[in-house]
Amino acid sequence: MKTITVIGTSLLILCFAAAGMSFAAEKGDATKMDVKPEAPAGLDKPKAPAEQEKQDYVKQMENTLDDVSKKINELKDKAQTATGDARTKIDSAIATLKTQQEAAGKKLQELRSSTGAAWGEMKTGMSKAADDLRKAYEEAAKHFK
Repeated sequence: MKTITVIGTSLLILCFAAAGMSFAAEKGDATKMDVKPEAPAGLDKPKAPAEQEKQDYVKQMENTLDDVSKKINELKDKAQTATGDARTKIDSAIATLKTQQEAAGKKLQELRSSTGAAWGEMKTGMSKAADDLRKAYEEAAKHFK
């Protein structure tokens, strides 16, 4: 008799549980099956402000170096028409520009690969290299005025 009572009670509990899940599903309540686990930590999180600042600065420096590179190429084209002493000075100025352009490119590459607080120090070096390159361009451009 106890076995029948235990079996009957178990069946009754099972029926109520099934009815409850069915009722919850009809009502729109979430069940265990509906709840999805959270995304792993770090996904879809916004970038840290320092990382975003670094990326913005790198992009700015890329644009600056691209602009100066175009201007250097324009100077090279103009230098083709120069002769004598003027040509020697212009070629020397362009060689200096190319050296500084390569140095600025290396600084930019170092800046891209820097992490954490080190990028702040790299930013200072990159800014100096970009300024030196701009000044060298202005000096070279004077020969064409």
